[in-house]
Amino acid sequence: MKKMLFTMLVLASMTTAASAQGTEYKILAERDTTITFELSALKLGTRDVHHILYEYPSKDSQGNTVTISGIVQIPMNIYNGTDPCDGVLLYNHFSHGTSEETPSVAGELIANGLLASPLKPNYILVMSDYVGFGSSADRPQAYLCGDVNARNSLDGLVAARQLMSDQSIPQGKYLFNLGYSQGGTEAMYVSKLCDMEYKQKGITFNKTFAGGGPLDLEKMYSELIRVQQTNNPASLVMAIVALNENYQLGLDYQKVFQEPLASHVKEWILDRNYSTSEINELIATDDLEYILQPDYLNLENEATQVLTSKMKELSLMDGWEPDTQQNYFLLYGRHDKSVPIQAGRCIIPWMMEKGFKPSILPGKTSLQTNNVMIKLDHYALGAVWFIQTAAAIQIWPVLYYEGEQNRYFRAVIKELNLLKTIQILEALGIDLRKTEGGQASGSTNIFEIITKFSDTLAKADLTITDLLEMLNDSGITAEDLIEVISYLNTPQETENSETLSALTKEMNSPAALLRQYEQTLDTWLQQGGINVEYDKWGW
Repeated sequence: MKKMLFTMLVLASMTTAASAQGTEYKILAERDTTITFELSALKLGTRDVHHILYEYPSKDSQGNTVTISGIVQIPMNIYNGTDPCDGVLLYNHFSHGTSEETPSVAGELIANGLLASPLKPNYILVMSDYVGFGSSADRPQAYLCGDVNARNSLDGLVAARQLMSDQSIPQGKYLFNLGYSQGGTEAMYVSKLCDMEYKQKGITFNKTFAGGGPLDLEKMYSELIRVQQTNNPASLVMAIVALNENYQLGLDYQKVFQEPLASHVKEWILDRNYSTSEINELIATDDLEYILQPDYLNLENEATQVLTSKMKELSLMDGWEPDTQQNYFLLYGRHDKSVPIQAGRCIIPWMMEKGFKPSILPGKTSLQTNNVMIKLDHYALGAVWFIQTAAAIQIWPVLYYEGEQNRYFRAVIKELNLLKTIQILEALGIDLRKTEGGQASGSTNIFEIITKFSDTLAKADLTITDLLEMLNDSGITAEDLIEVISYLNTPQETENSETLSALTKEMNSPAALLRQYEQTLDTWLQQGGINVEYDKWGW
């Protein structure tokens, strides 16, 4: 049994370890500690973990070798042998402006939530600081710079697995690739690099969970220019500065940015003294007219094209032949004002062209999608991503065994379609047929139904085009939609015993257990002031 005192063991004199395969790492410190997940100043959960701070070699934006720092967090019940390990989570962190926020210094909010949630998953967490933080703080941050951070993350995973192997720490059967916001971008670049290079190093993910990250910088920039506004100006500014610093674009910040930002790029951004929320406060506007100079509000301008050309060059889709057997969960929001939907959903039609078949249902195909239609901002969307991701990794050992999908779950999911899903939700007590006035109208005229549906969409600032894009991204056909709309507008009748029996069976299935996990996490987050009304619309 492994047991260590709750003290820091500084191992500065420890020699660099190397495996027979040449994987290098250096342990900087180890300690037993307690991580905390807090929201709105409320401590929602804690977890005792064994914390390892380590370094390993990777590459910067120019391909030069650089030393990167990262952490491994091992729940104590796994570390001391009390419980088995289910697997490893490669967590790609979200946007950070200051070194004090990075994983090696402060852990990570969402990552802490994954381990400290009421579900208490038996997974080991691996996180990289990325270049520009921790051991590589002398380098510029490579914020949203293509595959730079993804390589840092994967190299950190390879080193962490070797480190744990050398210490005989069990790593379980499953390996997941996770990230939201900037982390969602990095998670997809991780998948690309894994397909292209890292499978040879033994890295194969059971599933990638990516949400809310810009997957096409040029599309994000173009859309923000079009609407002249962003809820998170720090992200846009950090991306422009990172591209300039990492790829020597020669941009003059006095000609790119308006004052006072133009004169404070070094202090506010490059010196990494401020968090992203503090940078937003310093910029003090979300109107791009007061952030960017006029030349950079014009996509046809030669100076702007220097920037957008580099964005195109770093395209996620360029040169990637994806493994269509890999599993993905992608989440974006129609009302996200920080990362426009166009910058995220662009990957879905491309993946479909490569052979993926999308589905909104978990486990139905290798590409699970969720274009959230209700009005949620970027922060609240992160909560939705968290709920669905945390529940999915928790139930994975139930749904999959020795690499094969649970036979019962496979049989259920095979027959599951949009209408049947709605019927199951109704059987679980979520009545989707009721309108504001009570029971559905009972109209069977499809044109009348669609007209009413259009009016409903308009109230939510959505259009039929938004709906059709969501349907396409979710593998839902027009026939599916018409069937569901007709069903929801038909007066409710008593289900026959055969149907009720089938639905009862569904409720006792792993699918219902997954739903239970999601509701548990939703209730938990509500205690911290995050209420996305998940029980009204979650799958």
